[in-house]
Amino acid sequence: MSEHVRIYLDARNIQEKPTGVGNYALALIPELVRLAPEQWEWVVIRHESNQVPILPERAGFHEVFIDQRIGLLDDFLIGAGSLHRVFRALGPPTIYHNLFHVTPLFLGHLGAYTPRRVVTLHDLIWADHAFEVKTDLHRALFFKVYGRLAVSHTIRNAERVICVSDATRQRASRWVEDAESLITIPHGVEPIFFEDASYPERVLGPKDRLEPYVVAVGNDKPYKNLARLVRGFAAAREKTKQGRLVLVGGCDGLRGLISELGVEDHVLLTGFLEDDQLRGVMGHARLFVFPSLVEGFGLPPLEAMAMGVPCAVADREPMRWVAGDGAARFDPLDVDEIARVILRFMTRDDLQEEYSRRGQERARCLTWERTARETLAVYDEVLSKPARG
Repeated sequence: MSEHVRIYLDARNIQEKPTGVGNYALALIPELVRLAPEQWEWVVIRHESNQVPILPERAGFHEVFIDQRIGLLDDFLIGAGSLHRVFRALGPPTIYHNLFHVTPLFLGHLGAYTPRRVVTLHDLIWADHAFEVKTDLHRALFFKVYGRLAVSHTIRNAERVICVSDATRQRASRWVEDAESLITIPHGVEPIFFEDASYPERVLGPKDRLEPYVVAVGNDKPYKNLARLVRGFAAAREKTKQGRLVLVGGCDGLRGLISELGVEDHVLLTGFLEDDQLRGVMGHARLFVFPSLVEGFGLPPLEAMAMGVPCAVADREPMRWVAGDGAARFDPLDVDEIARVILRFMTRDDLQEEYSRRGQERARCLTWERTARETLAVYDEVLSKPARG
């Protein structure tokens, strides 16, 4: 190909404390650059709230920071202007890849050039399940309407839409005429999760005093389903008289339920943790439970499986596919079944050994190198076609 290839990666989903969509960008970008042709130029658009470099300085790789947050209504309506200012400063894009599923309006109608557009669609939770994400009725209605308009516009105007799971691709297919524009490329597991993690004494206390514990990562929003997990744990604890539950993330809204069930001495709310502390908490658990009712992908159980921690996941897609045969499954709406899963893993060493082995085998199948190679194949396909007008 004769043209100079300049790839713009819109990675403004890397916020002050990156969540799942931000960690996707942080893990994918170094692999893309490593595996791509050396002559390709990369420009990563970042939000100014997080200016930690993704890569050391190298020729052909640039990071630019702007104050426009991605995905918000103002970004959708007028954010194209901010992007075009970056394009004018650093050169026109050959491909613009938005790593967070909402692209501003008019991106292809400003300036003297039109980038080929690729977007990663992580999920449709805020459009399809707004009332399970937002507790305020008016905010839920706004996100439902805005999410459907913004996401449908984005994927209809993209040459290719990378969906992180088949479940996300199937839900998105209703908004496109050409289903072949949608492709599933799953997340991967970072190699560090296959390494031993240090015990996080600052979080869990002295190791010699620690009871076996169940760990979950999430928040107190209804779709994460941690309230049922708390109820299931309380029922299991009533029978075994042992064990703790460790909840990582924004779970303060569960304190009332925890107190009501009388298990406040046996449930630890850690809040958000640094990466090394999170790996330590996950890596020393007896069981990792992922009870979400809906997800775009569901990376945490895959990371726990890579660490050799037995996992149990909701028997729903995409968790069912992500975990494969590497994790036990349960009906996420059945508190009694959640309790039975906890009881089995807390009391049976044979299950510990079996699911530790099976989980690691499954996790080795999904790597960020694979994700990057499949993403680069999408770029090659898009580059072989003329840009849209």
